[in-house]
Amino acid sequence: MMPEYRPGMTLADIPFPEDAQPTSKWPAQMVELADHIGGYNALRLIERFGGQQIRVSKDPERSPFREVLNARLVARIAQIYGGSVLELPVGRQALAEARRAPILASVRNGDMTVREAAKIIGTARTYVAQLVNRSEEACDAEPLRRPKRGDDRQIEMF
Repeated sequence: MMPEYRPGMTLADIPFPEDAQPTSKWPAQMVELADHIGGYNALRLIERFGGQQIRVSKDPERSPFREVLNARLVARIAQIYGGSVLELPVGRQALAEARRAPILASVRNGDMTVREAAKIIGTARTYVAQLVNRSEEACDAEPLRRPKRGDDRQIEMF
């Protein structure tokens, strides 16, 4: 379930969609991780450890990934990569693309203006308009929820 829109929110306030799938902006290492642990968990892992070289222990109990992933996924990573060093990509584009998906969906849905979206994403309105109008990015994303305004007993006139 997507969070509710509130004024002053930033891109960092938006969680990754749980159904996240690799896109062309994902580095090859992230795509490989997503094949093993899923797109959502790959994003969480890269958000926490991106840009680092991590020695993967064969023992899941000694894994630094335990703070981010559940025991089953940590064991799977230990089984696949145990004894090697993982160079995790920074993945800035992939992280930003995943986080801005519900914002772009809200603009396409008419629940948010391009100006509001640009302020949340932290970029120019023209770039947001280009993403909304000329790209396929986030076409299947779930939009942010808008808080209900006004009195339930009143009809919406405008």
